Amino acid sequence: MPDATDELTITQPPKLHVAPPGHSRAGHRAFGWCSRCPGREVWEELLAWRTRENQAVGESSAPDRVPHPSHESEAVSADG
Repeated sequence: MPDATDELTITQPPKLHVAPPGHSRAGHRAFGWCSRCPGREVWEELLAWRTRENQAVGESSAPDRVPHPSHESEAVSADG
């Protein structure tokens, strides 16, 4: 039987993440914002999720796609 000198363990309930109606709770939980927030764009949230997931598996922060096609792909397309 515990006595008065035993520590009392109080557990906190998990933090409830909320977002304004129509906003992404996952985005607000992960970043504190989402693409529905004023001043934010869909591409910003997509980039944030990709960056977060790439970091979780240890990949570099290099983009998934190059900003323009390589010259090799242009040559293949022209020969096509």
